[in-house]
Amino acid sequence: MKKGKKGKIFVQIASYRDPELLPTIEDMLKKAKNPENLVFGICWQYDSSEPIDMFDGQKQFRISKHHYSESEGLGWARHITNTLYDGEEYTLQIDSHHRFVQDWDVICLEDFKQAKETSENPIISTYCTPFDPKSEEKTWIPTPCLMSQYEFSGDRLLMSMPWYIQDYKTKTRVIRARTISGHFYFTYGKFIVDVPYDPDIYFGGYTEETSLSVRAFTKGYDFYSPYRMVMWHEYTRNYRVKHWDDHGVDSATKKTSGQRDVYARNKTRQLFGTEEYGIDMGIYGLGDVRTLHDYEVYGGFDFKKLLIQDYTLKVKEPANPLPWEDQFITNKYDINLEWDIEFFKKADFTNPKFMTLGVQTASGIELFRKDFTVENEPAVCYLHENKFNAKFESQDKPGKIVMYLFDEDKQWSERYEKNIK
Repeated sequence: MKKGKKGKIFVQIASYRDPELLPTIEDMLKKAKNPENLVFGICWQYDSSEPIDMFDGQKQFRISKHHYSESEGLGWARHITNTLYDGEEYTLQIDSHHRFVQDWDVICLEDFKQAKETSENPIISTYCTPFDPKSEEKTWIPTPCLMSQYEFSGDRLLMSMPWYIQDYKTKTRVIRARTISGHFYFTYGKFIVDVPYDPDIYFGGYTEETSLSVRAFTKGYDFYSPYRMVMWHEYTRNYRVKHWDDHGVDSATKKTSGQRDVYARNKTRQLFGTEEYGIDMGIYGLGDVRTLHDYEVYGGFDFKKLLIQDYTLKVKEPANPLPWEDQFITNKYDINLEWDIEFFKKADFTNPKFMTLGVQTASGIELFRKDFTVENEPAVCYLHENKFNAKFESQDKPGKIVMYLFDEDKQWSERYEKNIK
């Protein structure tokens, strides 16, 4: 850490033709308790509609400007933000489409201090709760999320999704985690030097977050999720142009988005030891503090066999139980579920946001979870459909379903429970 950098937070943002960049920065500064401690490093991949000169001459901003036609993808852009780092004590990486709770910076520092009690090198990170930037803040879901690892993709890459912490009001401590989110991590600034972003990673959690996580873990970093809200994230990208829209068929960078994505996936599989492509990993390989198998044991994964332990699928806090090889799933279930729509109609909700469905054991241990959202399953959320086919694997026998409906105005419904025959 350089002299005069103590307490400073280097905020890394990679923005691609995003009209939410400026509202994100504005809200971030407005909601911070100590905005003077923030220093922004931005890779601004702009088009003609964006005011790219507005931060010129401001010491709080370091900006690398690139016309969007020059962009080579997300990893390339995040790598450029790394180069703007100048010794600040902490760093926060986010996307260019967020909103923040009041005093979010204090919360990050408090959670980091708490994690320091059990780790020399903690990282605070999670998938943030979704929000719609066109809606009012009072309608945003107040429930924080964890990162849940739920399956391997068809091309052998680990997949994660947000998982609502329904009992978050009872939590008082940070929660151990298995992976890092690309759109929110907070840690020491030296992390940028220890684990620099691989510019070959094109886009997405399948490659970006899994590769960053295993590299960080094997270099001695530990992962923690906040137990309370810090910020919201816009996931849909419906309102902005995507990189692959501009670089899908022809690209001024000489490689299409598809070519970059294939290479990134190959490189990620080689990193995890599942396939060999002869790629020189260089400084973007594994560390030497822990091994890849140490990560498998900690997180409950088998990357070569494409297995995830039941303990992990239930989103229980790591480290996972031992012995590692005895913890993998044995029973497969395919269950047609049905629930009583009239139960939820009695709540008289008019602005539903999502409905949760959990399959539990008779004693209440959750085996499977499905979150129906208005965007993806409107018929379920608006109570027009009441059936779902649940396919999952578990060592325990399913005994009941537990469901809640969440409304923008009235919050959570009463608990719905039904036994599985």
